[in-house]
Amino acid sequence: MPASATRRTPVYVNVYDMIPSSTLTSIGYFMGLGVFHSGVEILDKEFNFGGHEYNFTGVFCVEPRVGPPGVMYKETVLVGFTTKTDQEINQVIQTLSKEYSGDSYTLLTRNCNHFSAEMAHRLTGSRPPAWINRAAKLGTMFPCVVPQGWVEPPSADEDETIHDRETLLPRQQ
Repeated sequence: MPASATRRTPVYVNVYDMIPSSTLTSIGYFMGLGVFHSGVEILDKEFNFGGHEYNFTGVFCVEPRVGPPGVMYKETVLVGFTTKTDQEINQVIQTLSKEYSGDSYTLLTRNCNHFSAEMAHRLTGSRPPAWINRAAKLGTMFPCVVPQGWVEPPSADEDETIHDRETLLPRQQ
């Protein structure tokens, strides 16, 4: 590629149904509601965010359009294009991996869809459609009908918290 040419790399958000297809989900879709998981696809990899109780990254990589266990692929949305180099894309991923620790995940206020929107925005300047995370938005607007644990991150007893991932790795003999 000539030095003056700028590579434009597509950035997609892959959307997955979290609830099996049924009459109820069909009615929800008709009303503009659904419960979705999403991940960002770039350079033939898909980056996702999920929760766990430890203070290290919740960002992980899966095969594009397959998603993590328990979800069903729904559709792919082209968010835009990035002109970032592979090194700059990797830096965005590394930064987000530090910012999105597993113990910071909450279903309504910091979930996979929030992560996908942020990653897409940092790469392209655009965000995916709001319908992807509409259920969480509605949940925060009507907190009286949602269990508090869905809004606030879980707290672990100090003794149970593992503060760095090195303690999870097998010791080298």
